[in-house]
Amino acid sequence: MSQTPWNAKFEKILQQGLPGLGQGKTPDPDAPMESYGLDSMALIALVGTLESSYGVSLAGEVVVPVHTLTAGQLWGIVSAALQPSWDAGLYPSSDISTHGRTPWAVA
Repeated sequence: MSQTPWNAKFEKILQQGLPGLGQGKTPDPDAPMESYGLDSMALIALVGTLESSYGVSLAGEVVVPVHTLTAGQLWGIVSAALQPSWDAGLYPSSDISTHGRTPWAVA
């Protein structure tokens, strides 16, 4: 079995959130997750689980159409959210407004 680019926590979340994956199976990082039964509603649930499990906000980050989104792309989004923002120290959090921002986009 080839090495996956993500950690065990992410894999467990995928195994629980992809209905067509099969118990104990690992998704191909480059295969569209739609092939494992992911639809727009399942993606919303999966993103919510990832946000709460990793303590990150993926607001506005998941903008890839659900029918082409891969596990590798989703891991890239999560791992980027885990990194400190390059400009995080430039603006106090009270100066940044996210009102009206879509939490994530599903196409």
